[in-house]
Amino acid sequence: MIDIRKLISSLQDKRKVFHSEDDLKLSFGMEILQNYTDCQVRLERPIDIEMVDWNNTKLIARVPLDVVLIDKDGNLIPIELKYKTKKTQLDSDDEKYQLTEHGAVDIGRYSFRKDVYRIEKYLDSHSDSSTGYVLILTNDKAYFDTDVSQKENYDKFFSFHNNTIIKKKDNGWNYSKISDSDKYEKRAGDKRWWYKDKKKPHWTCVKELFYKLDLRNDYEINWFDYSSFPNADFKYCLIKITK
Repeated sequence: MIDIRKLISSLQDKRKVFHSEDDLKLSFGMEILQNYTDCQVRLERPIDIEMVDWNNTKLIARVPLDVVLIDKDGNLIPIELKYKTKKTQLDSDDEKYQLTEHGAVDIGRYSFRKDVYRIEKYLDSHSDSSTGYVLILTNDKAYFDTDVSQKENYDKFFSFHNNTIIKKKDNGWNYSKISDSDKYEKRAGDKRWWYKDKKKPHWTCVKELFYKLDLRNDYEINWFDYSSFPNADFKYCLIKITK
């Protein structure tokens, strides 16, 4: 049995911070191999996932799974990783880190749900996979401290702050402000919102941001301490997904 939380704890002892998401993926993959010598690891393994948008248009999206763990019995454990940072300069173990400002927390919240959806879909279509994970590590308090579900933000239905529940039914982006505005309109047979007199839809209605992400299960959200610095606290959230 692979213990992902134990792997995170082991990684905490070696790396308190990472330069980038790729740095995190590589470090996490190495940690797997050091703790489970009979396993294999693949990074950025491409898969095909059937997606559907709010116009009920289906398409096959070619996407990379961040980490795929292959255990000694040939079972595949897909893992999606997110590393979202605020602009910060840190020193850790005599190494300097200059973290970038990722911002776009609204899209980050949406993308977290999309990762859960992808893992669910992957498990449903692969007989050699029964368990997967979504892991996010961040020093951006907007993810773990801010409850936007009580606000009229576009992303109010995608909040995954500490001690909340991600509901399986997708309510999509919050369009309460758009529906009351004279700048946008709906068009016949189209659930997208369009800028009036323009040939482009609202940014939330474009490509992968327009997917309908109904899940099979509700998911409880809990954030845990990862590392702490004088000017930054890192926390992580781990979701286990099963068939």
